[in-house]
Amino acid sequence: MKTYQILLGAAFASTLALSALAALPEPTPKTLGAEKTTVRFIEIVIKNHQDESLGRIVDLGVDLVNGRIVEVLVMSDSSLGVDGKIVAVPPLALIPDPSGKVYRLNATTELFKSAAAIDVTKWTEAGRSDRVAAAYHLFGQETYFLEEGDVAGPERRPKVSLGYVERVNKLVDMPVGNFQGKEFGKVYTLTMDIPRGRILNVIVLAPGNFQTKSVIPAMALSFNEARDALLLDDTVEEFADEPRYITTEAAYGNEASSHQENYKGPQTAGPLEQGASYHDIDRTVSISRAIRTAKINNRHVEIGTINGRVTLRGWTYNAEDKARIMGIAVAASRVELVDDQMTVGRPVASK
Repeated sequence: MKTYQILLGAAFASTLALSALAALPEPTPKTLGAEKTTVRFIEIVIKNHQDESLGRIVDLGVDLVNGRIVEVLVMSDSSLGVDGKIVAVPPLALIPDPSGKVYRLNATTELFKSAAAIDVTKWTEAGRSDRVAAAYHLFGQETYFLEEGDVAGPERRPKVSLGYVERVNKLVDMPVGNFQGKEFGKVYTLTMDIPRGRILNVIVLAPGNFQTKSVIPAMALSFNEARDALLLDDTVEEFADEPRYITTEAAYGNEASSHQENYKGPQTAGPLEQGASYHDIDRTVSISRAIRTAKINNRHVEIGTINGRVTLRGWTYNAEDKARIMGIAVAASRVELVDDQMTVGRPVASK
């Protein structure tokens, strides 16, 4: 297992960063998220509200297509007497303590022990939507995805089909390339927010000695047919222009630090934010999916929805793509709720 390579942060505590294990000062938020205190997810202990230890996180099941953490895999504490059984817990059922190293689950030890065991050696079976849905129901959470036999309808919250669920530890070191067979590198780490159930970005490490790390939105990636590699609809030139993930090792008395470059383009005074509500997340997902379905090149456009308001930021290669992206966003919302900050053509970097 490669759990030592993945870092997790609480909603108020961090986005992931591989090198920044030390406590860092909280800077001004950037477009791709602020770098804050981080912890490795294998250090996170799960306790209930009676302060009884239920276990610790050993892995995560994620749905890249929908940009979501589907489930948190918890190895049961030895005190429970269930031989280290692995239990799947919905991420939104977890409440982080201020330290970010303990998450609270509203469940008795008996309820937790009653959960079905997850066999990671039979992962395809473990990723079935009916099995995942059962875990959500056990811990009192509503599924964001359509369950077996359900059809999309005019629900209070639109639901999506569950994408292929993969373990994070299987994603690390997975090759990343484009549809033309060009290899871009391999998965280095992921930036995630467990309590909000969100995958933010996938960090891709390029081959060679330069250790170049590119920041790729999770929903821009898809699996190949064998599900042993990830595909990105980028040319070599487009991939070279993706934002970079910059790490600085600890040296000369300074702590290790890391940050993500912003996408170029006009910016408002505040950072581009994504709301945590189901409505906001689903709207962003539906817009992103519609753009991909329409095969529009939106590699330099960010999408964020907060309180129902959609922001489009970045740049497009031509006016037609800009208009089509705007049209998709308006169709998923209303014209007065879409803030179009996109420009046409690569902007000149400001000094």
